[in-house]
Amino acid sequence: MDETLPASTEIAVSKAYTSAVLRKSTHEVGKLAQPGEPLYGIQHTHDGKIVLFGGGLPLRLNGNVVGAVGISGGTVEEDIQIAEAVVEALKTMEQWSKYIKKSLPSGYIQESQINQLGHKLQEALEQMRYPLPTGHIFILTGAICLSIHQT
Repeated sequence: MDETLPASTEIAVSKAYTSAVLRKSTHEVGKLAQPGEPLYGIQHTHDGKIVLFGGGLPLRLNGNVVGAVGISGGTVEEDIQIAEAVVEALKTMEQWSKYIKKSLPSGYIQESQINQLGHKLQEALEQMRYPLPTGHIFILTGAICLSIHQT
Protein backbone atom coordinates (compact mmCIF):
# COMPACT_ATOMS: atom_id res chain seq x y z
CA MET A 1 0.00 0.00 0.00
CA ASP A 2 1.31 3.45 -0.87
CA GLU A 3 2.81 5.54 1.93
CA THR A 4 2.96 2.75 4.50
CA LEU A 5 5.98 2.28 6.67
CA PRO A 6 8.61 -0.07 5.25
CA ALA A 7 8.29 -2.06 8.48
CA SER A 8 4.66 -2.88 7.68
CA THR A 9 5.53 -5.91 5.56
CA GLU A 10 7.48 -7.62 8.33
CA ILE A 11 4.86 -6.61 10.92
CA ALA A 12 2.12 -8.19 8.77
CA VAL A 13 4.12 -11.42 8.51
CA SER A 14 4.67 -11.44 12.29
CA LYS A 15 0.96 -10.83 12.91
CA ALA A 16 0.09 -13.83 10.74
CA TYR A 17 2.77 -15.91 12.48
CA THR A 18 1.44 -14.95 15.93
CA SER A 19 -2.13 -15.86 15.00
CA ALA A 20 -1.11 -19.13 13.38
CA VAL A 21 1.12 -20.46 16.17
CA LEU A 22 -1.09 -19.28 19.04
CA ARG A 23 -4.40 -19.85 17.21
CA LYS A 24 -5.69 -16.52 18.48
CA SER A 25 -6.10 -13.00 17.13
CA THR A 26 -3.17 -10.72 17.84
CA HIS A 27 -5.40 -8.26 19.73
CA GLU A 28 -6.56 -11.17 21.92
CA VAL A 29 -2.93 -12.18 22.53
CA GLY A 30 -2.19 -8.55 23.43
CA LYS A 31 -4.83 -8.64 26.19
CA LEU A 32 -3.50 -11.95 27.50
CA ALA A 33 0.08 -10.59 27.54
CA GLN A 34 -0.59 -7.74 29.95
CA PRO A 35 1.01 -7.80 33.44
CA GLY A 36 -0.78 -10.32 35.62
CA GLU A 37 -2.32 -12.14 32.65
CA PRO A 38 -1.41 -15.72 31.64
CA LEU A 39 0.72 -14.83 28.59
CA TYR A 40 2.66 -11.96 30.17
CA GLY A 41 6.09 -11.74 28.50
CA ILE A 42 5.25 -13.91 25.49
CA GLN A 43 6.41 -11.16 23.12
CA HIS A 44 9.97 -11.94 24.22
CA THR A 45 9.76 -15.50 22.85
CA HIS A 46 9.91 -16.82 19.27
CA ASP A 47 12.76 -14.47 18.31
CA GLY A 48 10.53 -11.44 18.86
CA LYS A 49 8.00 -12.49 16.19
CA ILE A 50 5.01 -12.35 18.56
CA VAL A 51 2.87 -9.25 17.96
CA LEU A 52 0.54 -7.89 20.64
CA PHE A 53 -1.63 -5.49 18.65
CA GLY A 54 -4.46 -6.09 16.22
CA GLY A 55 -4.33 -7.09 12.59
CA GLY A 56 -3.60 -10.81 12.80
CA LEU A 57 -6.34 -13.44 12.72
CA PRO A 58 -6.27 -17.22 12.42
CA LEU A 59 -7.90 -18.78 9.36
CA ARG A 60 -10.12 -21.79 9.96
CA LEU A 61 -11.61 -24.48 7.74
CA ASN A 62 -13.97 -27.01 9.28
CA GLY A 63 -13.19 -25.40 12.63
CA ASN A 64 -9.45 -26.11 12.40
CA VAL A 65 -6.77 -23.44 12.12
CA VAL A 66 -5.19 -23.86 8.69
CA GLY A 67 -3.21 -20.63 8.56
CA ALA A 68 -3.49 -16.98 9.42
CA VAL A 69 -3.69 -13.53 7.89
CA GLY A 70 -1.65 -10.54 8.98
CA ILE A 71 -2.49 -7.01 7.89
CA SER A 72 -0.35 -3.95 8.57
CA GLY A 73 -0.03 -0.48 7.10
CA GLY A 74 -3.11 1.29 8.40
CA THR A 75 -4.26 2.04 11.89
CA VAL A 76 -4.74 -0.96 14.16
CA GLU A 77 -8.50 -0.60 13.68
CA GLU A 78 -8.11 -0.56 9.88
CA ASP A 79 -5.79 -3.56 9.98
CA ILE A 80 -8.32 -5.51 12.08
CA GLN A 81 -11.16 -4.55 9.75
CA ILE A 82 -9.28 -5.78 6.67
CA ALA A 83 -8.18 -9.00 8.38
CA GLU A 84 -11.80 -9.64 9.43
CA ALA A 85 -12.88 -9.21 5.79
CA VAL A 86 -10.39 -11.90 4.76
CA VAL A 87 -11.72 -14.26 7.45
CA GLU A 88 -15.30 -13.60 6.32
CA ALA A 89 -14.36 -14.24 2.68
CA LEU A 90 -12.86 -17.61 3.62
CA LYS A 91 -16.00 -18.48 5.62
CA THR A 92 -18.13 -17.65 2.58
CA MET A 93 -15.88 -19.76 0.35
CA GLU A 94 -16.24 -22.66 2.76
CA GLN A 95 -20.04 -22.33 2.83
CA TRP A 96 -20.31 -22.08 -0.95
CA SER A 97 -17.93 -25.02 -1.42
CA LYS A 98 -20.34 -27.36 0.38
CA TYR A 99 -22.96 -26.72 -2.31
CA ILE A 100 -20.51 -26.73 -5.21
CA LYS A 101 -18.90 -30.01 -4.11
CA LYS A 102 -22.20 -31.82 -4.71
CA SER A 103 -22.17 -30.88 -8.40
CA LEU A 104 -18.50 -31.52 -9.24
CA PRO A 105 -17.58 -34.43 -11.47
CA SER A 106 -15.53 -37.11 -9.84
CA GLY A 107 -11.94 -37.46 -10.91
CA TYR A 108 -8.72 -35.50 -10.77
CA ILE A 109 -8.64 -31.85 -11.77
CA GLN A 110 -5.24 -30.48 -12.76
CA GLU A 111 -3.74 -27.47 -11.00
CA SER A 112 -3.46 -25.58 -14.30
CA GLN A 113 -7.24 -25.90 -14.73
CA ILE A 114 -7.83 -24.41 -11.29
CA ASN A 115 -5.52 -21.47 -12.04
CA GLN A 116 -7.59 -20.52 -15.10
CA LEU A 117 -10.93 -20.99 -13.40
CA GLY A 118 -11.51 -17.47 -12.08
CA HIS A 119 -10.91 -15.80 -15.42
CA LYS A 120 -13.10 -18.30 -17.28
CA LEU A 121 -15.91 -17.87 -14.77
CA GLN A 122 -15.74 -14.10 -15.05
CA GLU A 123 -15.81 -14.24 -18.86
CA ALA A 124 -18.75 -16.64 -18.87
CA LEU A 125 -20.77 -14.54 -16.46
CA GLU A 126 -20.04 -11.38 -18.46
CA GLN A 127 -21.18 -13.09 -21.68
CA MET A 128 -24.38 -14.07 -19.89
CA ARG A 129 -24.73 -10.40 -18.91
CA TYR A 130 -24.57 -11.40 -15.29
CA PRO A 131 -21.22 -10.03 -14.17
CA LEU A 132 -20.35 -10.61 -10.55
CA PRO A 133 -18.36 -8.08 -8.57
CA THR A 134 -14.66 -8.96 -8.55
CA GLY A 135 -14.81 -9.97 -4.89
CA HIS A 136 -17.51 -12.51 -5.62
CA ILE A 137 -15.52 -14.01 -8.48
CA PHE A 138 -12.61 -14.59 -6.09
CA ILE A 139 -14.91 -16.09 -3.48
CA LEU A 140 -16.54 -18.35 -6.06
CA THR A 141 -13.16 -19.44 -7.41
CA GLY A 142 -11.93 -20.09 -3.87
CA ALA A 143 -15.07 -22.06 -3.07
CA ILE A 144 -14.56 -24.23 -6.13
CA CYS A 145 -10.91 -24.80 -5.22
CA LEU A 146 -11.94 -25.78 -1.68
CA SER A 147 -14.53 -28.14 -3.12
CA ILE A 148 -11.93 -29.79 -5.32
CA HIS A 149 -9.26 -30.08 -2.66
CA GLN A 150 -11.64 -31.38 0.02
CA THR A 151 -12.95 -34.28 -2.04
